[in-house]
Amino acid sequence: MRKKFLGGAAGAVRLRRACLVLLAGVIVLACAVLPGVHGAMAATANATVTRPAAPAVPAPKGPSVPGVPAPMQGQMQGQAQGQGQGKAPAHGEPSLSDMIGQMFMVGFRGAQAQAVAPRAGGVPGLGALLRPGAANATNAAPPAGNSAYGVHEVLDDIRAGRVGGVILFDRDVTTGSPERNIVSPKQVRALSAALQAAASASPAGLPLFVAVDQEGGRVQRLKPERGFTQYPPARQLGQGTVGETRLRAVAMGRELVDAGVNLNFAPVVDVDVNPDSPAIGRLGRSYSRDPRAVAAHAAAFVNGMAQAGVVSCLKHFPGHGSARADSHLGVTDVSATRRPEELWPYRALLRPAGNAWAEGWGGMVMVGHLYDNRLDAAHPATLSRAAIDGLLRRDMGWRGVVITDDLQMGAITDRYPLEEVVFRAVDAGADILLFGNNLRWQPDLAARAHATLTGLVRSGRISEDRIRQSYQRIARLKGLLRTGDATLAGNGLALPESPDLPDVGDGGKQGRMGMGGGSSATP
Repeated sequence: MRKKFLGGAAGAVRLRRACLVLLAGVIVLACAVLPGVHGAMAATANATVTRPAAPAVPAPKGPSVPGVPAPMQGQMQGQAQGQGQGKAPAHGEPSLSDMIGQMFMVGFRGAQAQAVAPRAGGVPGLGALLRPGAANATNAAPPAGNSAYGVHEVLDDIRAGRVGGVILFDRDVTTGSPERNIVSPKQVRALSAALQAAASASPAGLPLFVAVDQEGGRVQRLKPERGFTQYPPARQLGQGTVGETRLRAVAMGRELVDAGVNLNFAPVVDVDVNPDSPAIGRLGRSYSRDPRAVAAHAAAFVNGMAQAGVVSCLKHFPGHGSARADSHLGVTDVSATRRPEELWPYRALLRPAGNAWAEGWGGMVMVGHLYDNRLDAAHPATLSRAAIDGLLRRDMGWRGVVITDDLQMGAITDRYPLEEVVFRAVDAGADILLFGNNLRWQPDLAARAHATLTGLVRSGRISEDRIRQSYQRIARLKGLLRTGDATLAGNGLALPESPDLPDVGDGGKQGRMGMGGGSSATP
């Protein structure tokens, strides 16, 4: 009997030992498959305890993110709210890296975000671990020569604070594919929500600019064949009333907001000086050859966008309407063709002395790749201190955000290497450097551009104060997006009477109408 008992006890001990060995093996295997989870939880807990109190960033509006289970999406929104404001240093100032990141807007390939949760500070979210090969992922920049810069890669750059805005395209120029970022309203809405969730988890915690070129007519990224509305071109609107233009802009803006787009690179305020201009006149992108009509319709368009909650952008400073060439293809020299009336819409809309910005207009100005040797004998306007810091800021008084046209257009890439492009654009006074990454494909562009500007500051060629100026302008404009549609709608563009309108001759009657583009008046 005693032997039986001892034998049974020994068997039980052996069984317990086997279970312990098996359990230890399971733990080791789990650690190998999910490295960093414990550290991620600890880091999140510590960040929650030590971060200074700050107002939470509203969770991005929009539908669920495809491929992410509903419980995880709630966790993603909670992380976005809890972490979005918590990455700044204790003194409340953004880091140099964060400020530089806000100055870049990039394009990317891909239309779907699948099972990717926000992450920040180098700590991967659980969703990231669901991706194949993500177990050893870090927040480091992607290696040079990486052939992919899709949704996952741009999300990583947004979370890491290397990018402050994205631009969406409907087709891929370099591959010839008819699809790039835009498939349907539902898909764009989901993509925008994922992008904004990543921005909320970034060190700065600022909203992301999600931009498109949605002018109407020939330049419209959200097209009817993808489920969106077709809008008339500027030339057609210019032949109607400013009230009709505003109503069209409100409808367009609401469609953009529904898709999660908050920045529209429109209206075009180029005067139709040369109806045969390949980039403007031939495409019907100008409201009129009368600068007064251009200014009036542009103000109506801007105020309609603002009413819907969308930021607008006046383009292409200092005037593309007379150009005989297309800056997408090469240098566009307007030295012999640009006329004084091409600046008048900017003077009318941005004056007196910067009041448009002082009164809170929520918009920006895009500078074009236009060379005028009377303004700058060496560089196009995008890279010219005389054009941006001189003419636009000091002469016209514009204190708000200045964005470049796509810095991968032939007018720039044919003449300047990346480091010189970044240096000259920032030194000239540009706040946001736009790289569409579509005309010329560079998968590591965001990381390279960020590293380039960082190196310029560390070398002393660009001052940190200069970076801070741009950051403050961008943060102020993004602050209007945070507070909702009412702030944008209440700060539109007024259009004052101006006695210095140049004589445009008899042809100026086309599209002429009253100055009814007030900031809040109903059309």
